[in-house]
Amino acid sequence: MNIQRQSFVQIIKRGRLYNAVWATDVVPEQLVAPIAVEGLELRIRLTRVASLVGLLVAGAIAFDFHATTQRPSVLAAFLALAITYLALFGFTTAWPVIRRRIADFGRAKAAFNRLIFALGVFWATYLVLLMRASDSANQALLLSIMIGLISTTISAGPLSSTLSFWAPLTVGAFTALYVSHDLWRPVFVITLGAYSAFVFFTMVVLNRRMLERSVNALELMRTSETIQMLLRDFEENASDWLWETDAALNLVHPSARLAEVAHRPASEIRGNLFDFMAGTDAALASPADPAIDPYAELRRQIRMRRPFRDLVVPVSAAGERRWWSLTGKPTLDHEGAFAGYRGVGSDVTAMQRSRQRIDFLAQHDTLTELINRAAFGVLLDRALAPGNACGAALLYLDLDQFKAVNDSYGHGLGDILLRAVASRLRNAIRETDTAARLGGDEFAVLLPSNSRIDATAMADRIIERLSRPYRFDGVSVEIGVSIGIALAPADGDRQDLLFRNADLALYRAKNDGRGTWRLFDQAMDRQVQNQRSLRRDIKRALHDGQLFVEYQPVVCLRTRRIRSVEALVRWRHPQRGIIGPEDFIAIAERCGLIGAVTRHVLTEAASLAIRLPSSVSVAINLSALHLREALLFDQLSAVISTSGLAPERVEFEVTETALLTTDDRTIDNLRRLRRFGCRIAIDDFGTGFASLSTLRSFPFDRLKIDRSFIHELGRAENGERIVKAIVEFGQTLGLLITVEGVETEEHAAMLYGYRDIDAQGYLFSPPVSGDRIVAITGSGVATIAPAEPATM
Repeated sequence: MNIQRQSFVQIIKRGRLYNAVWATDVVPEQLVAPIAVEGLELRIRLTRVASLVGLLVAGAIAFDFHATTQRPSVLAAFLALAITYLALFGFTTAWPVIRRRIADFGRAKAAFNRLIFALGVFWATYLVLLMRASDSANQALLLSIMIGLISTTISAGPLSSTLSFWAPLTVGAFTALYVSHDLWRPVFVITLGAYSAFVFFTMVVLNRRMLERSVNALELMRTSETIQMLLRDFEENASDWLWETDAALNLVHPSARLAEVAHRPASEIRGNLFDFMAGTDAALASPADPAIDPYAELRRQIRMRRPFRDLVVPVSAAGERRWWSLTGKPTLDHEGAFAGYRGVGSDVTAMQRSRQRIDFLAQHDTLTELINRAAFGVLLDRALAPGNACGAALLYLDLDQFKAVNDSYGHGLGDILLRAVASRLRNAIRETDTAARLGGDEFAVLLPSNSRIDATAMADRIIERLSRPYRFDGVSVEIGVSIGIALAPADGDRQDLLFRNADLALYRAKNDGRGTWRLFDQAMDRQVQNQRSLRRDIKRALHDGQLFVEYQPVVCLRTRRIRSVEALVRWRHPQRGIIGPEDFIAIAERCGLIGAVTRHVLTEAASLAIRLPSSVSVAINLSALHLREALLFDQLSAVISTSGLAPERVEFEVTETALLTTDDRTIDNLRRLRRFGCRIAIDDFGTGFASLSTLRSFPFDRLKIDRSFIHELGRAENGERIVKAIVEFGQTLGLLITVEGVETEEHAAMLYGYRDIDAQGYLFSPPVSGDRIVAITGSGVATIAPAEPATM
């Protein structure tokens, strides 16, 4: 269908043509318009020829009945018939022009049908008039002519057009019988009626069959056009391509797209399919191990003559390894024999490489490209399998001073350093060993042997390689590495147990000075079991009230007046006796109980402070780990508010060492406590190397000088100068000063010259119970006499 006809079809659709064709149940709605146009145009082409034939027949009849034709009525009918034929011939000849000018298809078709109807009327009139003026013999001839004309309606074209001609002719035939007198008999009437009905039925059936054929032809044409268009578009624009082989699996009819992706001219694409895909890649053409043939599945499907879909295979294209996805099905010849394969292919190299990258990342660390913890765990489980007689050695590595590098140079250089460490680690181990990054600055190495000599030699080698200086863009960085070693199955036959014991050995290596290795031994395990037992007991101690608090006074050095008391927690263990905080606070931190311990101490201290003079405050120690908890402020402020104690009488002590591992949450908690009204003190000042910038960023109120500096008074040459410098430094910052560890009157005398400083130590009082503190302050004069010197 050309463009002009398409536009005409759109026009007639808008003209509501759908009811113009009979048997619309046969014709889909979208085909009504094109079939109507096609049927009418076929009828018009037939009518153009038929009009000349009809005019010739009418002239022949006029010539044969020339005597009758001379009658005016007959002559008028003949002339009308002739003019109608001429009009039809002119109409059908000029149809292309008429079709363009008449926008409404219904009007064009109606004009044509009117001419056909007029032709039928004039034929009927002409023959009826001849019948009246003829004898019986000529009447029979005229009736046969009329029946012949009725038969001509059995032809192609719209049913409305054939009915326009059939109806007047049929009426005229019965009229002719009636006016003939001699032929008006039942036999002729019945015969003519039956024949007319037969013609009508034949017209309807023929029209329906023609519509069905037209529908099928149009559908077939549209399907064919669609397929051709899709194939053409597929070949020109799609990333996929068509491929085809003969029965011997030789490529035939290579498409332009296939030639493009294969980087070969189409004329050179021939030969066996598998040889074509393997190309010059020897690993594909002749794999070393036939069991890993990359084309095994494709060969199996083809051998079984099965269709296959999205089968990914490697190919060699222009010397490059690529990946194609093939879909194909077997084809048969006209005798049903196998004729080859035909299908579609697509280049999925990018997808395959992405999938391989995803698989790689699933088992490897993205930064160092060493295998990750999960993949290392799988390998370790295999090494620990019961059938492995050689055992295994696990080396657990942790970098020393890595955090300092991160803090000093930033995470960017830290990442570069980790990649460099991974590279050195790869070069340090053997091909049979496996290195992994477990996370952060932790690494692991798996040796396929449980030999202590091999494991320790490898540890020495790794420490030596990884401890060499690193240089990045002019920056020289030095770090160390500590290693814990556990041997399987002696130190554990399960992954979790072996990791645990290697971690214990690593912990011992770090405590012994770092930059070294330690083998796991049972003493470490006993220590862990002891700590684990303490962990369980701490929970019970909190529940059963085994924790108690003692208080050590802090006095004004000049007046000996008690300024505050420091709360010190103790543990009355049922079996082990009194345990000091240095033996269980770290364990409480690791098992997440430090918050509960701190709340217990604060509750006891606040309860005591209510019983003391309002001039006496209480000091509570906060652990570095607890400072980083998000709910610290909420928990502590709730205890103080519940006790009824003024927040101004509570002082929280933070060690200087805790400042070196602080973060934004720690600063936020300290500032919120200070805004609440509490004071903040730096404890053990001088032992943690806190910088001046660090001190400026924290809202401190008091500085407590560590006891180690006081013990050097009178001993070290610069001891007194150092203490003086710290005191003056603190007072310059507007901080209150407390000197810890004052044990003798000599210490007190050497400090007596400083104005407005506080002192704490055994010279004044060791830690005592809360009742003792109440007794001391009960007289209302919160002063304390020097105690006898005591050893710590």
